[in-house]
Amino acid sequence: MSVTALRALSGALILAASVLLPSVGRAGTGASEAQRRLERSADRAVAEGQLARARDLWLQVWQLAPSEKAACNVGQLAFRVADMVRAAEFLALCLERTPAPRSAEERERYASRALDLARVKQEVGALTFAVPPGAQLSIDGRPVGQAPLGREVYVEPGSHRIRAALGAAAKETAVEVRAGEARLLVIDLAPLAPPAPAGGLAPPAPVGAEQATPRAPAPAGWPEAAGPAATGSDGPATGLVLLGGAATAGCISLGAIFLAEANGHQRRFDDLLARNHGGYRIAGAELQRAQSAYSAMGRAEERAAIALTAGALLGAGTLIYALFPRSRGPRVTAAGTQLGLEMTW
Repeated sequence: MSVTALRALSGALILAASVLLPSVGRAGTGASEAQRRLERSADRAVAEGQLARARDLWLQVWQLAPSEKAACNVGQLAFRVADMVRAAEFLALCLERTPAPRSAEERERYASRALDLARVKQEVGALTFAVPPGAQLSIDGRPVGQAPLGREVYVEPGSHRIRAALGAAAKETAVEVRAGEARLLVIDLAPLAPPAPAGGLAPPAPVGAEQATPRAPAPAGWPEAAGPAATGSDGPATGLVLLGGAATAGCISLGAIFLAEANGHQRRFDDLLARNHGGYRIAGAELQRAQSAYSAMGRAEERAAIALTAGALLGAGTLIYALFPRSRGPRVTAAGTQLGLEMTW
């Protein structure tokens, strides 16, 4: 047998072993094999310039096994095909799953991903929600999860219908979002007061409620029992209302200050990107300044969201206290020579 024939035969045997042996070793790992097939198909799609198809294949990989690699690839490919909402969502997941960089190469990769996310967020709107825990949230009829979400929800610029539901209480509202805008939506789902019964009749007292009982006559020679001398009033305490209003105004003012600070950092960040051709060639000291501005912007936005949420909750609580009916406050009652103190709410 010639040397050429021997080489051909050995090459065929090696090829057969490389095909057969891995398939035997992977028996029983269907999910991993399916994931590898999807990744290979996605790589071929990228090589052929079919970026949208590659994005969809990496989405399937993410659904099989969520990972940093899958999130980053979906985010980058969505960015390249101008699918900005999905790009923002998955680039944020990518950064969340990226471990803290330890080498220069890892720091450069992390900075590149952070800058991509910052650029994408300038093209979409970001919504956060202050709603009661457990409320189901949807945007334009698409469920987005149960409160608290713990993350921003990215939407296309424009008008959107927001719905929050908790048990029998539900509220729907319209919101207009601009590109690059981050908005906090406060949705109150307090249950409505029960309607008054028809005919003007008072509703029956619930079981276990206090019933008014006739006062026993005083013994002979004793003075008649005096009526209840109310030391409180049915209306709200003026001091508490003023305090709630002042606290609300303070929180809202603080939130406005933080928002102005965030806008200043964002302008500085945008200037750095514009000065460096949109961020594609940013490096060195300019990169550090861009990262510093972006981080400061994020911190200021978080503080603004906390302050505005606190202001909204304080304002809602103050309005409820000032406008909703309540029971009597503390009362001192006299029956003969006996005095009693009643406190109800």
